[in-house]
Amino acid sequence: MTTLRFTGEIPFWLGLLMAVIVGVLSWRYYNRERFDLSRRLRWLLPLLRSSAFFLGVMLLTGPVLHHRQTIGELGKVRIYVDASNSMTMQDRHLPLGRKIAIAESLGWLPVNSVDRGNLQIAEELAEAQRRFETGLQTDDSEDPNDLRAVAEDFLDDLQSIASRMPTALTGAFRSRLIEPLTALAMEPAPDRSQLSKLIPIVEELEQDLFRDFEAIVQERLSAGDQSLQSALTLFDETSRWRRAVLSLSDSPDNLLEELRERHDVSLFQLQGADASPWDLTLTETNSPLEFSSSTDLSSGLTASRFAPGQLEMGETDSQANAAIILISDGQHNSGPSPIQTVRFLGGQGVPVYCISTGALEPAPDLAVTSIEHPSLVFAKDQVRGTMTIKDSVKPGIPFVAQIAHGDTVLWQQELATENLAERQLEFEFGLESLMDQLGTQFETDLDRHVLPINLTASLSPLAMESELKNNERPLRLAAILKSDKVLILDGRPRWETRYLRNAFERDEQWRVNTILAGVGSEQSSIPRGDSDGQFPADRETLFDYNLIIFGEVDPQLLEEHELRWLREFVEIRGGGIIFIDGQRGRLANLPSETLGSLLPVEWLSQETPTKPRSLRLTDRGSGLAALRLISDEQENRQFWMTLPTPHRAVSVSALPDTETLAEIDLNGNWQPVIVTRQFGSGRVLYFASDETWRWRYKSADVWHQRFWNQIAKYVMPRPFTLSDEYVSIDTGSVSYGVGDSVDIRVRLLGLDGKPARDASVDALFWRNGELSATLSLTGDSRVPGQYSGRSAPLSEGDYEVSIRAAGYSAAALKARTEFVVTAPESGEMTETAANEPLLRQMASASNGGYLREEEL
Repeated sequence: MTTLRFTGEIPFWLGLLMAVIVGVLSWRYYNRERFDLSRRLRWLLPLLRSSAFFLGVMLLTGPVLHHRQTIGELGKVRIYVDASNSMTMQDRHLPLGRKIAIAESLGWLPVNSVDRGNLQIAEELAEAQRRFETGLQTDDSEDPNDLRAVAEDFLDDLQSIASRMPTALTGAFRSRLIEPLTALAMEPAPDRSQLSKLIPIVEELEQDLFRDFEAIVQERLSAGDQSLQSALTLFDETSRWRRAVLSLSDSPDNLLEELRERHDVSLFQLQGADASPWDLTLTETNSPLEFSSSTDLSSGLTASRFAPGQLEMGETDSQANAAIILISDGQHNSGPSPIQTVRFLGGQGVPVYCISTGALEPAPDLAVTSIEHPSLVFAKDQVRGTMTIKDSVKPGIPFVAQIAHGDTVLWQQELATENLAERQLEFEFGLESLMDQLGTQFETDLDRHVLPINLTASLSPLAMESELKNNERPLRLAAILKSDKVLILDGRPRWETRYLRNAFERDEQWRVNTILAGVGSEQSSIPRGDSDGQFPADRETLFDYNLIIFGEVDPQLLEEHELRWLREFVEIRGGGIIFIDGQRGRLANLPSETLGSLLPVEWLSQETPTKPRSLRLTDRGSGLAALRLISDEQENRQFWMTLPTPHRAVSVSALPDTETLAEIDLNGNWQPVIVTRQFGSGRVLYFASDETWRWRYKSADVWHQRFWNQIAKYVMPRPFTLSDEYVSIDTGSVSYGVGDSVDIRVRLLGLDGKPARDASVDALFWRNGELSATLSLTGDSRVPGQYSGRSAPLSEGDYEVSIRAAGYSAAALKARTEFVVTAPESGEMTETAANEPLLRQMASASNGGYLREEEL
């Protein structure tokens, strides 16, 4: 490549201006003598003379032809800039010295505008201290020569600093550090504990040097140094990300262009596990960027390294001729270990140069780090949970923690800072008033069973905080608006039935209809009707229930069509039914062509009854959340074996297509006591004993009610979240993680109100207000009108799901459910300090180098 350059003492623009002026004047001068020349020479001779003057003046600009030829391949330099959320932080708490050094490196202040002599001595002293502490920690041998070598190295470092120490600190520096260290280094066996006592003295002298420097800066500011004040203010308002961009493009050294003169430079943004190519010329430093919610300093380097034209696997050092520059705050919290990645790169001859951005010390900060709370609650229940906060502010400063929905505060507590790494705040609040407020905001023609609620847990900001984005965190839950309906049928008032009815009636989540009829009860026959205490008079009313608990009912008390309804309630409606057996053998006599076909067991010949010895969970039951009374799985299995064992149980065996959840020891044999099966679109559960009420012994409702609430939710169908005149939709939870798939369940009715069969049904996924995906749903052959499907893994965002069906207008299918997909918790915004130790390790492991941003 050949270029024309001007290297003279006169700038090109000035030389060109002077040459043009001289050329014009010489033309006019010689043009007066052309009257006796031929026509051609009248123009040619003045032109030659003026051109000579023009070129003579241009020689003063030093024109040079520059030819550049590249032999071989340019060295590859790949620059990775961390684009995670933590890079949006500001560093107001950064020491003044570093602020000024960074401002000078970015051209906001003239170089050496402030005398940083004391600061440089303090930094050298801190580096010598770091090496000394490392030597003391790593030298665990008993050889006194090794420890003496550590002391002598530290002494050499101190003596190199001594001549530059300020006069006011020279005496203390020699008497408190150098002289004691000299004496210890001369001992045959230096005392490690005595050496360690020197470290606080070093730190004290460092603080004195820092204070002296800050006093100089404050004096300048008090004197009205506007340039210094403006530079410090600009620094406080500039994020780590913007400083990194400016250091590459707008610094006085113009680093990026200088690198490109002699290297093949590629620029990347590290966003989570991805490294995307980046054209800095198209990026405005103030423009918004989609920062990633986690920092991965490994995956992006590995993935982009093998892009076309980059270093290939197996290249040696000489073949590679490459280097990586990583600009980051080092807050790695996702993906594989970056140490292993850079060690592999270093082995391939690719050193990694780590540039640390941000303060090395944590900022004074309040942050909400996590919230534990139930994801599904009843609208009239109290929401209880725990908010975990980080409090790194000096003690005694008041602040407020609260949970709110918009401007409506649901819980609030006044607190004072304690400077603790972790604090836990327990909260409790009701939702009933909020439900009344939200109820007026929704369309009246939509039937809501579950309402998603987006709350915000927050801490009031303090003036000294450096980062405010971590002061709040979303709290998402779903409120059940309607009680679940349960029908209890039994042939006599057993203890099990009484306690079970009381347990459900005391819980506002349930609407209970109990019917006791038959020999031994107050009613000899089952009453029919629409009131409590009556069996539903029609199939549709029965199908309004979510759960049926069927005890020892004489099958002759039920009409044949009612037995068929009960079967269809499970098979077609998708309801749940729980059979509780007893000693009268009524369940064994249920007609096999109707209700009896649901039962998951067959009865064995009864031997002389003996008292069961013990109870235990099976492997399947142990893994089932509905049977989890203790959070830890192993402890839960042990706990079940301590529960009061029933005095009697029916001897049964499980059918082949069923699952045994719990077993009981009868006559020395382990036999099923809790068995379940899927039947049609519903679920059946069978109990071989009617004595779970004994679990109330010395514990009242604690275990008995917990067990029945959990097992009832397991058996009954999950309700649809939202329904309109024609369609009902359920998308499960209100919150999912990135990469999760969502199961969509839809019930579609025709214009006649009956289930719509063989319809073409699609679920439309709207992400952040835009259509992002369409999912074709499959009809359930067992349940007319019901369609389902599973989405592809989802990315982060706020989602809505609507339904499109052939023959229906968009206005007819109004129901739209919503949920949110969030990234996994990484603690990205709770750690406010740069992770310098990690960046140093990465640089060392790859045979690269480590620099702070002001040294870039």
